[in-house]
Amino acid sequence: MPTYTFRLGALLLILLMLPAHAERLTRITAQLPDLAAPPNGTAQWIARSMRMNGLPMTLKAFESRLSPDAVLNYYESQLKSLGSHDVRRSVNSPWRVLMFKSHEHFVTVHARPAATGSEGTILVSPALEAGTLRLHTDFPRPSGARIVNLQQYDDAGIQSEHISLSSDRTPFAEAQAFSQLLITSGWNIIDTRPTYQSHRGFVLEAQRQAEQALLVIVPDAARPANTAIVITWKKS
Repeated sequence: MPTYTFRLGALLLILLMLPAHAERLTRITAQLPDLAAPPNGTAQWIARSMRMNGLPMTLKAFESRLSPDAVLNYYESQLKSLGSHDVRRSVNSPWRVLMFKSHEHFVTVHARPAATGSEGTILVSPALEAGTLRLHTDFPRPSGARIVNLQQYDDAGIQSEHISLSSDRTPFAEAQAFSQLLITSGWNIIDTRPTYQSHRGFVLEAQRQAEQALLVIVPDAARPANTAIVITWKKS
């Protein structure tokens, strides 16, 4: 299995969704085009079935001995066979980006130089429609905690969520509010501790039967008056 030098951050975290939603998500993503690895390269799944803010998608990582531009040329040629389309190229250093939109699908290929050629990602989703995007989770949260990003996964029966939130209250107040709400919702608080790398931050670990949750509650680096909350929610 190849080793990838870039970091995919939150996309590698997995958390729980309701079974009915997961089955529907799997049906949708199973119908999306499955792009193979580029020539002289390999690819592996990061997420066979996920949602980003409500939009279903799949995500792969790849490596190739081809240059980034040659990789994008290859995929542009392959994608044009899907029918009517709109193709755009852009550069966001060090990334070269190919965006392909047909009537049914939206594909984004990111590629950047690597020691042996190039590396990158392939993201495929249905064509975006009005009303598709939504930010809804069933994980307990205080009313003052606003969802700013939601990633939902269903890979090989593992159902999960990664939730990013923002609040106007202090980390201490949010830690107390989440603890009380989780307990009243049937969760057990396994551990509460201060964060090591962020002053005034807290880490909560909670469990409800087979479900597990990790909450990181810290001052928002971009907006010091606010609190940033990241929740990983997983059912094993």
